[in-house]
Amino acid sequence: MNAIEERVLRFLDENGVRYEVFEHEPVYTCEKMAEYLRADQNLIAKSMIMKKSDGGLLLAVLPGEMRIDYAKLARELNTKSVSLAPIEEAEKTAGCSVGCVYPLGKIINLPTYFDKNLLKYAYVFFNPGSHTKSVRINTRDLIKISRPTIAEFGKPPRKA
Repeated sequence: MNAIEERVLRFLDENGVRYEVFEHEPVYTCEKMAEYLRADQNLIAKSMIMKKSDGGLLLAVLPGEMRIDYAKLARELNTKSVSLAPIEEAEKTAGCSVGCVYPLGKIINLPTYFDKNLLKYAYVFFNPGSHTKSVRINTRDLIKISRPTIAEFGKPPRKA
């Protein structure tokens, strides 16, 4: 178990929430993760470290099939623009690779924003800083311990 994974699971334990850990082959996309877990892709809490135009970082979390509407998120943040943080900066901040960022900004002192569409699901899965493990947690418990701002910044996937 890597250090960030230990930190994530310890945070869940310290907050007294129930969760399950699933081990699987390495996954690098929400689609592959959902496939391994035999779950709907929208049950994957996709977590991305974003950068505001003023340089501040935040964590944006949304259902796995959705994409970020950058203009909506910028309005929510009251900033000129928002973009994905550069990979090196995101990985240094999260302590893991960008494909397995966890939805717990409190661990790394980042303001956290959940797209309101996550609230449609009783539970979600997320990577705990590892490509070979997934955590299943009650969505209400995740919200309780992460204390995110709930906003609307997701948009549907592109049509094929």
